[in-house]
Amino acid sequence: MTRPILARSLFLAAALAAAGAAPAYAQLSEQNGPVSYSADNLEYFDAEKRLVLTGEVDIVQNDARLRANEVTLYFANAGQTAATGLASGDIERMIAVGEVYYVRPTQQARGDRAVYETAADTVTFTGNVVVAGEDNVLRGETMVLRIKGGTSTMRPRDGQRVRGVFRPRQETSN
Repeated sequence: MTRPILARSLFLAAALAAAGAAPAYAQLSEQNGPVSYSADNLEYFDAEKRLVLTGEVDIVQNDARLRANEVTLYFANAGQTAATGLASGDIERMIAVGEVYYVRPTQQARGDRAVYETAADTVTFTGNVVVAGEDNVLRGETMVLRIKGGTSTMRPRDGQRVRGVFRPRQETSN
């Protein structure tokens, strides 16, 4: 099932989408701004350019929030950027696992895992995926959002079906 409306409104804002065609930057919100985070633990692996946040991870940018048990960020080689050190460089991939929730004022998504790949400009939710916005709800096992293409695909668990409810907008007549 392809739903361009979901692709526009989800994890792009939903979990860290690319800003334009340039290198990707952490974008939870459709608006730019600082990204703040909190977690029980932080580990940075310099040789791998990998930052791991564990324990009730909470990432906020403007009106968007991403929560998960663990979030791992993989950065581009620091040699490609002017900055070096802890969590410097552009984000190449982000993996959120364990009770992943993405929340904005009018939409929410949840799954057991979410992976954002900047090169492919996709976000993949897996495991008991539920997407809700306004009066619409969509459920499945795997959802792939193609950010630039503006499409999303929901797949069911083997032997099951994708399920959803949507409420058509009612136009007022004069």
